[in-house]
Amino acid sequence: MKSIISIVLLIGSLGYAQLTLARCDYPKMNFVIPNGATATMENMVAGQTNFKSYNADMEAYLDCLDSELSKVSKKLDNYQGIKSLSDSKYNAAIDQLSEAANQWNETVRAYKAQ
Repeated sequence: MKSIISIVLLIGSLGYAQLTLARCDYPKMNFVIPNGATATMENMVAGQTNFKSYNADMEAYLDCLDSELSKVSKKLDNYQGIKSLSDSKYNAAIDQLSEAANQWNETVRAYKAQ
């Protein structure tokens, strides 16, 4: 009986974590980084504007994850599981943002080499 109660509490805790952390909307990169070797100045300015907007959206998402995690009681039995889920989302977002920044930097270098 104790194991059934433990399982129900675990599922409830994970459900609560999903509900809490689900309030943060992952930003989509809804633009294509231009080819720096062939891009015009207008393409680069548009790309820079789009990238800055995406970067700001991603920073807001990361702040949201931090904020939502701070609302979860550390005394909760499954706090470590909830924190692990939040950390995974945070790290995946950082990886995606870093990849996009690297692509943008390559584009800028290629544009300057024209």
